[in-house]
Amino acid sequence: MNALAKSRGNKEIMVLSYLLVYFLVLTLFFTRPLLTRIATHSAAGSGDNHYFIWIIGWTKQALFELWQSPHKSFLLNYPYGYQLALTEIAPLQVLVALPLTLIFNNPVLGYNFAMLSTFILSGIFMFYWIRHLTGSIPASLVAGTAYAFLPYHFAHMLSGHLNLVAIQWFPLYFWGLFEIFSSEEFSWKNCGLFAVGLSGIALSSQYYLFMTLFVSLVLLIIILIRKRFKLHWETWKSFFISGLISLPALLVGIIPYYLVHRGGDTTRPITDVMTYSASITDYLLPFTKNPLFGEWVSSRFPRNLWGESTLYLGLPILMLAIFAWLNRRSSTQSKTISYITWIAVVAFVLSLGTNLMWMEQPLVLKTPAWLNIFIKTETFYIYLPGYLLYQYFPFYDMMRAWMRYGMIVMLMVCALAGVGVHALLRKVKTRFRAPISLIILALVIIDFSVTPLSLAQIAPRLVDVYLSDQPYGAQVQLPLAQSYDPRTIYFTLINQKPLLGQMNTYPSHRYFQLEPILSQFPNETSVQRLRDENITYVLVDQSSLQSGSSNTKNLSTLGVEFAGNFDEIALFLIQ
Repeated sequence: MNALAKSRGNKEIMVLSYLLVYFLVLTLFFTRPLLTRIATHSAAGSGDNHYFIWIIGWTKQALFELWQSPHKSFLLNYPYGYQLALTEIAPLQVLVALPLTLIFNNPVLGYNFAMLSTFILSGIFMFYWIRHLTGSIPASLVAGTAYAFLPYHFAHMLSGHLNLVAIQWFPLYFWGLFEIFSSEEFSWKNCGLFAVGLSGIALSSQYYLFMTLFVSLVLLIIILIRKRFKLHWETWKSFFISGLISLPALLVGIIPYYLVHRGGDTTRPITDVMTYSASITDYLLPFTKNPLFGEWVSSRFPRNLWGESTLYLGLPILMLAIFAWLNRRSSTQSKTISYITWIAVVAFVLSLGTNLMWMEQPLVLKTPAWLNIFIKTETFYIYLPGYLLYQYFPFYDMMRAWMRYGMIVMLMVCALAGVGVHALLRKVKTRFRAPISLIILALVIIDFSVTPLSLAQIAPRLVDVYLSDQPYGAQVQLPLAQSYDPRTIYFTLINQKPLLGQMNTYPSHRYFQLEPILSQFPNETSVQRLRDENITYVLVDQSSLQSGSSNTKNLSTLGVEFAGNFDEIALFLIQ
């Protein structure tokens, strides 16, 4: 028995080793040429990548240099400080990035490592889930490959969303959830899968946590109704123990957001929610970065929101998923297929948001005469369940991008596709199974392939290097909108001068108060207001400088010193 167990253990280690190599090679290929500049560049422009790199660098500074909690930073929103929980922190992703950040004193390297690890882990975890369902390595490899390299995954990588690329925990959570529902016996393995998956989600993205719990609640209600509100005691026991195991992560993930947002006006305007609601076409249009179809899609369809609306399911994967569903009655996993289908349908409907959209625009219909009794306007929207949830369900109106429910849809479609591959291979002769598997795998890789990534260098400006050697004092970047830019936030890691601005997740009253005044810098009113705000360093984009702004005589009259030009930045000192 010991020899058999040892043999199985060795075999599993070998399988895992092959998987690590396989997904590592594919990750480096899909994310080319990032590896060659992994310590200095990121695969995004000037967006949230700078902000998450700042969070990694600030967490390192707070924990290992200042010995304080990183949840509030003095580097932003001077003089009040900034609560990181005003937006998503992704603590688990930051934790993954910290070792390399500490060793090499390089948050860019840590950020890229955390990003790339999500591709490898997503593929491996999906592989093991589908292998559990089917026992087929080819089916598991197809599902794992499709899931790891979803266009959605790359779209959020290119948007710099370190939180939203963390899709690796979903397979573990739903694996555990479905097994708990399916099994009439208690299993520590199922509880562990559920708890690890839920903990990973909770510590990665509040969006994902809320959406995961919501669709799980809907599935629970559906199952209770179908079983006439009778579930085995072992099922409730599994949920209770899994919840206890997950509780520390849930508290760490939820409490900071609750403390910051309670009593605050964080409701998203209905117009924002409508804009970020998915359209059916989002699931059918190939990624704009696909080398075969991307340019064609970009030239013919509105894809202004591609960073969020890239929900492409993939033609081979969708066909395999449909095949699995049509053959569900002959499958030994018919119950799991049923759960997968329910979750996919619920998540799909919720991803469509408050009302039906088409081509990134709300679908507006002309009111027919027979509806005039009920609808008094000439046109009307087709409202969806999300509209009622927005109006009445607690915390639902805090979310903006409901199309992110599409992530759960894609997870379920990839899982069904794996089951579909297994069902297909069972119908063909043994000698054809290997070549058919390779053809399917190649089709998936081609369908999801991307052009080489565009890279952005993450580096300080000359003015930041200069400020790092100057005495302590607060700074502002003008025009004021640049003080709320993620790049400016990142630069505080280098210059270590607290910034008047912050990450502008929600509309800032302070910004609207200061912007009209500071836009006139350097006049007497703007300088006095900066003095009232205790600002020492004023960094001004030279393209916005008014004529004569650097006139020494005028500046001295106002108590301002011109410290010099640093590339495209003019630096002024408030005396």
